Amino acid sequence: MPSILRRSRRRELTLTKSFTSAIQEKVHPLRRFPELTSCSSLIVDHTDFHPSSLSPSIVKSPNFARPSLTFSLYRSPTSDLQHHPIHTLPPELLILIFELGSFDDALFLITISHVCHPWRMLAIHTHTLWRRLSFSSHGLRLWKERIARARGCSLDVTITLSQHHFPDIDTLALQLHLIVPHMSRARSFELRFSSYLPFLWNTALGPICCQEQRDNHMGKDAFASSVHALQLEKLTLCFPENDDTKEFTLFAGVAPRLHSVTLDGIRLTWLPELYGRLTHLDYTHHGFTTGPSAVDEVLGMVRVSCALRELRICFRKGVLDREVLYLPRNDVPAGQTHLLQLERLVLTVNESDIDIPSELTSLLSCLSMPNLRELHLLDLRFKRANRYRRKPAPFLGLRGTLSVFQVAIPSSIKVLAMAGRWADHSSIPSITKHFRELDILDVDGVEKDLVHM
Repeated sequence: MPSILRRSRRRELTLTKSFTSAIQEKVHPLRRFPELTSCSSLIVDHTDFHPSSLSPSIVKSPNFARPSLTFSLYRSPTSDLQHHPIHTLPPELLILIFELGSFDDALFLITISHVCHPWRMLAIHTHTLWRRLSFSSHGLRLWKERIARARGCSLDVTITLSQHHFPDIDTLALQLHLIVPHMSRARSFELRFSSYLPFLWNTALGPICCQEQRDNHMGKDAFASSVHALQLEKLTLCFPENDDTKEFTLFAGVAPRLHSVTLDGIRLTWLPELYGRLTHLDYTHHGFTTGPSAVDEVLGMVRVSCALRELRICFRKGVLDREVLYLPRNDVPAGQTHLLQLERLVLTVNESDIDIPSELTSLLSCLSMPNLRELHLLDLRFKRANRYRRKPAPFLGLRGTLSVFQVAIPSSIKVLAMAGRWADHSSIPSITKHFRELDILDVDGVEKDLVHM
């Protein structure tokens, strides 16, 4: 007995019109969009392709070498879409424009990806555009999507807490929980806090500290393994209102590409394997130590980072009324510290300081910088936009400090810049007489004519 499920007769194969159109679009895509052939010279019709008919310049063109990218960029699913002249720009140029725009607005890439189909395809498939993560606003869902779209690219992470908003330690913990698994991909890592909150550094730096330090402060089961920053090149940690005197050991001492560090208001364990390859150091002293102890602490850091090419130093008064005990290292040799590769030195005075800190002159007298080319003396109270207003009086001990500079600073420097209370026009003749090889003398943002001095 035949089954009731068996067909009584064999059915002939028929193709619907939509299925036939889809096959033709895949096999001969340009026949459905003939207007693209005349509007864009970037698309090559492979049905009429003859290698001998092309000129050598077309064959060597980067767009011809990538027909799949070019076709997907200038093709839209809407058949009646008019071809805009902006689509004639090379994809590399559009990517550069998108990248510049994403620096100012975290949502810029989301905006341009909703303009048109070509831009959306280009933005989504260019993974380097999504590497910048700025956790100053917006939800974590957006940043998870950016990490997913970045694929295997290195990441630029920025976490800032605005002074207009009270810092939320729970939100900060969630942000760190999201980024710590990807810390090995971080190319730059920046933490900036402007509002005070107790135990802020513990929350922010606890997940990236070495295993022993996390065990002591956060419990042994808080994190499974140490976090290594294998691709990290730039590190920025700024919290001027910090009152946490602990030393933090970051990344278990593993950051082989680190070359630039900016610190303000934090104590770090200065390991040679972590900071021995630095070429740029912008250091604002935390203020937990003062006087000779502060100078010894900075000298210990500089001796470890002896390959520096640019050094920025600022001593600021601490937020604590008491001074923290500092134990100097026993293996530090006595005498001057030699920075043979240093080319640029920036000495900064905080706006709240009445005079030049004694630590600054003491530190300078302990440094040997034979290849120094630029010396910049900055005053944070001085604003270049307000240089035409009433100028503040020079520091009381400026002449004595300048005499120390003439001994410690090599006379072969090419650039000398003074601003704010560092600038004393009566001492300029003696400065130019000592530094005979000066090419540029900048006083309060105005370059002086050295020929007629």
